[in-house]
Amino acid sequence: MRTGPALLLVALLLAAGPAARAGDDHERARAALREGRILPLERIVESARKRFGGEVLDVDLEDEEDGFQYELKLIAADGRIMKLDYDAATGELLRVKAGRRHGEQRGGEQRGGGR
Repeated sequence: MRTGPALLLVALLLAAGPAARAGDDHERARAALREGRILPLERIVESARKRFGGEVLDVDLEDEEDGFQYELKLIAADGRIMKLDYDAATGELLRVKAGRRHGEQRGGEQRGGGR
């Protein structure tokens, strides 16, 4: 999967929230990137892939009280669905929430597949 301007645009669109403030959110995110207050999304995605492998499924850019955060959802190389929160200004990984492997039920059982 190729990252770049299209992936950044997706992040900006997902960060919008309600339509009434969508324009403001987009412009603040664009201004933050332009002014160097946040890192380009492709750097965050590259960091996540190097550390966890797999593919990015979803990206969000949140304007939190303490600054912008990139929120990535990815399927890791081992099949786990992971949610990663990065500080958009520094690229620091703030939080990792790792779920079960794709298709796995509680107790390690796999869904489907017969008897």
